[in-house]
Amino acid sequence: MAFKKIRQKLKSKGSSEGTPWQRATAELEKQNKAEKKQKTSKKSGMKHLSREKKAKLKKSKHLPEATGTDKRQRYFGWYGIFSVGLILSGFLISPYGKVKDIYVEGAQAVPEQSIIDASHINGNLTALGVVWNDDKVDAFITDVLPQVKTAEVTLRGLNDITIHVTEHETIAYVSSGGYYYNVLDNGTVANTELKVPIGNNPIITSFEMNQNLDDLLEQYMQLTDSVQNSISEIKYTGTEENPYTITVYMNDGNEVKASLPSFAEKILYYPDIVSQLGETKGTIDLEVGVYFTPFTQTTEEDASASADSAIPSE
Repeated sequence: MAFKKIRQKLKSKGSSEGTPWQRATAELEKQNKAEKKQKTSKKSGMKHLSREKKAKLKKSKHLPEATGTDKRQRYFGWYGIFSVGLILSGFLISPYGKVKDIYVEGAQAVPEQSIIDASHINGNLTALGVVWNDDKVDAFITDVLPQVKTAEVTLRGLNDITIHVTEHETIAYVSSGGYYYNVLDNGTVANTELKVPIGNNPIITSFEMNQNLDDLLEQYMQLTDSVQNSISEIKYTGTEENPYTITVYMNDGNEVKASLPSFAEKILYYPDIVSQLGETKGTIDLEVGVYFTPFTQTTEEDASASADSAIPSE
């Protein structure tokens, strides 16, 4: 009986504790479960923290929600701007928005009234319509008045119009029929008649409005500003034998004889030629080569010829 009880105790103890191998395996499994549980709790904690951070960031990015008062203020603000724009546009295109006064800015050589007349702007047009057709106004003015380079229209107030013009520069005048006509910096001759020239630009005389004048202007446009400014007058002195001869009167008192086809090329040497003449004045012939004849010699020859003609022949 005693041995039987002892065996039962050992058997129960062995079944609860197991063999050493079983006990070690059970202990290892227990540790693994504890580690897995710890890792799971850490991950859930990290997820919880990341969710909180995202929520905070998301909340910080959003602006405060507009209240009902703010929404009404915005609505009335946009509505007010739209209403004012609509009323203003309606006024400008209505009969009350028609052109009242016309102003001109930038005109110097061209009369302001001539610009207004050429623009076709009148009181029957709306001011806004004129501004919208700015390119047409520019075409009207520049076609009628070649001296005007550009014309721009702007609104002045609600009913007034301002025409801003830029003019071509006048580089010479053509004298014909008792009037003077502007030669513009683009090589064209304006059709505006002037009783007297304005400024000190060269005067082109004795030229008909024909091909010779066109040839001269083509040559003249090739000259430098300094050479153009040194010229007082260009006169056509051609003959049947030599129809291309011109005489150029310089501001320093010299005269230059030249041929139209080579005028621009040879007159460029004028400053160098004059520098070698000193104070002596005379005629510089550039038609063929370069020849200089002092005025004193010409005067003496003319006086000698007059004296010879006065002696009676035997």
